[in-house]
Amino acid sequence: MAGTTAVDVLDQLGLPAGATVLVNGVGGGVGLAVARLAIGRGLRVIGTGSTAKREHAEAIGARFIDYTAEDVAAAARELVPDGFDGIVDLVGGTSLRTVAPLAQDPRNVIAVGDMSVPDLGGRFVERRVDRANLERSARLALDGLLAPVITAVHPLSDAPAALATVEIGHTSGKVVIKVA
Repeated sequence: MAGTTAVDVLDQLGLPAGATVLVNGVGGGVGLAVARLAIGRGLRVIGTGSTAKREHAEAIGARFIDYTAEDVAAAARELVPDGFDGIVDLVGGTSLRTVAPLAQDPRNVIAVGDMSVPDLGGRFVERRVDRANLERSARLALDGLLAPVITAVHPLSDAPAALATVEIGHTSGKVVIKVA
C-alpha cells in the first residue's frame, strides 16, 4: 500500500525531471517510497523528519531537514529559495501548515492524511487501489525501485504491541507481523 500511495502521489503531481519536491515526513514507509520513486523519476528530493530518520532518507539520495534540530521553513527556504515545485505531506496538522506556503503553486501540495489540505489550496491524494496500480507497484519493487524498509518483525502474538508502535507514528519504514 505504501508503494501504491507513492505512485498515486507522484502521478498526481506530474512533475518533470529536474523539479524539486519536499517530502514532509520522509522517514516512514510511504515517505521513503515517495522519495525513492521521485529520485528515480529525476526529481530533486528534500525530506523532513526526526533525527532517527536521517540515515534512511540520505541513503536513498534525499537531502534531509531535521525538524527536531532546525526550523523547517527556514532550512527549506535556504535550500530552495524560489519554493518547491511540489510538496507531499505525510504528517498533517501544524507541520502541513508550516510547509504548504513553501510551494510555488499551492495546487501542488498533496496530503496523504490531512483532509484539511484544500483549505491551504492543496489537494488530498486520490487513491487508485486497483489491480493495475498494485501490479505497477509490484513491478517497481521487482525492478528495485520500491524497496520497503522493514524495521521490525513481530510474531502474531505480539500484534497489539506492533500496532501500538505504528500508531505512535515514529517508525522508520514498515513493521511486519509474522503470521506463520
